[in-house]
Amino acid sequence: MADAFDPFGLNRCHLFCTMHNVGHLGRFGAPGLRFFEGIAYLDVLFMTLMGFGFFSTPITEEKEEDTLGLMLMAGISPLGILLGKSGGRLWQALLLIAVQYPLMQLAVTMGGVSSLQISAVTLALLAYMVFLAGLGLLCSTLAPNGRKASSWVVISLALYLFLPYVANRVAGMHSRWIVAGGQELPLPSLLWTVLESIGSMCVLLQLSDILSTGFGRSPMSTQVISNGIAGVVFAGLSWLLFGITARSHSTEATSRGMVAERRAFFRFHAGRPWSHPFVWKDFHFVSGGIGMILIRIVYYGSLATTVLVYEFMKGFPRVDEYADQCLLWMSFSIAVDAALVLSRSLHDEIRGQTLTSLMMLPHSSNVMVYHKFLGALLGWLPGPIIELLFALCTATGRGDLWDIVWNEYDGWLLFLLFALIPHFAAVTSLYVRWGAVALAIGMTFGAYFIIVFAAFIFRLGPPNAIFSAVFDTLFVFICIACQLCVLLRVPYLGSK
Repeated sequence: MADAFDPFGLNRCHLFCTMHNVGHLGRFGAPGLRFFEGIAYLDVLFMTLMGFGFFSTPITEEKEEDTLGLMLMAGISPLGILLGKSGGRLWQALLLIAVQYPLMQLAVTMGGVSSLQISAVTLALLAYMVFLAGLGLLCSTLAPNGRKASSWVVISLALYLFLPYVANRVAGMHSRWIVAGGQELPLPSLLWTVLESIGSMCVLLQLSDILSTGFGRSPMSTQVISNGIAGVVFAGLSWLLFGITARSHSTEATSRGMVAERRAFFRFHAGRPWSHPFVWKDFHFVSGGIGMILIRIVYYGSLATTVLVYEFMKGFPRVDEYADQCLLWMSFSIAVDAALVLSRSLHDEIRGQTLTSLMMLPHSSNVMVYHKFLGALLGWLPGPIIELLFALCTATGRGDLWDIVWNEYDGWLLFLLFALIPHFAAVTSLYVRWGAVALAIGMTFGAYFIIVFAAFIFRLGPPNAIFSAVFDTLFVFICIACQLCVLLRVPYLGSK
């Protein structure tokens, strides 16, 4: 069960483990390793967010503005367009990694980390950045709009992180297959080599290997070489396919979700508008209506069923850990889903240039904003309802809920996930063209680290009532400030 500083079993999840360890930096025998581990995994998190929020839109934004043809008519070659649009972004991202190198060297003086590990992690991060830039450029070249490009990058990154993990686990099963009857057969050497190669391509597995005790191998690993080559190959494919994709017109960036004018497969009618048209509109065309509600029920229901299956597997090793991770992933998915629908609610009106028309209706802007948010969140409700029901039905979930109620740090993390991420996403969607959700997640993790470091500096823990009251008040103030920012920003944008 999660301990006092470990909501939903975070100490068993490698990324969130670094957040836990930073808060207790001075209590470990190797503070330099824990400090460096936190920096490395936090870099991977922000780089991944940049992948589908920064690298996935260099070409699609030109398609949506109908300026790509003008650039070609001006005599700019496809290679020049690709290098100009994506090269600058990659260079900026690489500089962000380079400027951290002196800070990483501080971990050597703190103890527990060698200079070889610093160099190996830096190379792994640089190669991963090249991979993200190439993947984002290819998806941006092929996709008709930025939303599809971001979706393709998300799917590709999910495969990039999932397939090596599975291959690594299969290759590490004593190099044997277990067949029917309990008979063990040797794993073919070629298949084992392929699985091992695939398993060594993931940056998370590479970082786990580098940060282990006694690391002494070359920084030029399989992950560095494969990620670098993949990024260059993706960029080359973008160049080859640019002439074909540039001729196609971009599609509308906004989406009607699972709603169609005529009945189609897996499509549903929106019906007549409700008495509150803003609620009706965002429920059907932002959150997806009945179709997306069914998809959310299937998705969250499958995660909750997994928790129940783990509950019936008592006696197997690490069952509680897997159940905790399922609940953690469900909570994070619910928070991101809320951020997606809230950011789209207003951003689609801005991109479709309909916000000015909405401001002319006989409704105040505040009523319009909150009605739109209400409609968007109606389709989001299956997630939190299913998580609450299944958490109450499982011993692991009940224990986690008890920890959240009686532990300040757990309550803060839940507040961060369910309150700050959606609020930040709603605000940033009014200022940026793409990547509002990624930016909101980054800002939320930054807020969490500020809390942890403040607790560490002032040597305050969960029992401290003053510390808890100050940060609870700060969180409420941030949410109120975000809502005021939205209510003031919407009339300004509608008057332009």
